[in-house]
Amino acid sequence: MAERAYSIEIKKEITAKKASELSQKGDLLDSKNFYCIDPNCAINLTCTNWNRRGKKYYFTPSSKDDLHIVGCTQISASEAKEQSKREAVGAKETISKNGLIKMTKSVNKVRTTIKATNAELSTNTGSSFSNLNIGKKAKEEYRHMYSIASFVDLFNDNDVDNNTQFVSIEKNKISLNTLFIQSSSTYVEWNATRIFFGKAKLKSISFDKIGLKSEKKNVVEIEFIDSKFPKIYSNITMLSKRATTSNILEYLDTDKYTTVYFRGKLLNSGNKFERFNDKVYKDLLFF
Repeated sequence: MAERAYSIEIKKEITAKKASELSQKGDLLDSKNFYCIDPNCAINLTCTNWNRRGKKYYFTPSSKDDLHIVGCTQISASEAKEQSKREAVGAKETISKNGLIKMTKSVNKVRTTIKATNAELSTNTGSSFSNLNIGKKAKEEYRHMYSIASFVDLFNDNDVDNNTQFVSIEKNKISLNTLFIQSSSTYVEWNATRIFFGKAKLKSISFDKIGLKSEKKNVVEIEFIDSKFPKIYSNITMLSKRATTSNILEYLDTDKYTTVYFRGKLLNSGNKFERFNDKVYKDLLFF
């Protein structure tokens, strides 16, 4: 649920409450003529309590199949959790049909959808001596999944078999138990996209410690406890604006540990992670 959106009719940002008030006066005519003000998201939104009074006012996605992009700055922590659960529930439906879950990058300004799709796959079920059975088509359901939080929901779901190979990443099929790597692990497949997780400490550092000249401490250093994994770095301001990492200040520069999930590759040099998406914040989750 977003509190603000861009009104196509009056061509400016507006709160949901103000939009509802203008609808009652007849100054706004269409409850669906809005879009998300995060420039990287911009999905179509609908205003609640249109043409009537209410207690809560907010904007929701106009289609039940559309989601705000991963890392959208306009949704609350509760809506981010709801989105990840919707993704996970849809994934379970596809898994129950022996379908595939495709880990997909969250590209800015591209609509994120949770709908399942049927793909035609070539099969050869007959004798090699018969041309009649060669090249038959079989349909397999697959579903894109974008959010690291959705994969965590699946991984922790007791109704899901974590040993079954239903996750598709870069044309490889793996299981959730292969996808998730504990930070205490001593064996890791190099240059393979995985979700690394474990207890970690968050520390703010100055830019110059990682090769940039600045005295402002706006970088967080994430260090897994009792682990040989390399440290992860990201921007504190960017993380604090986003729902899945907005609790960063609760743990930053304290004695508290938090469980960190990071999606990316451990490069074969062993001393550096490479993120999965274009931005680190899309591949981080703090619990």
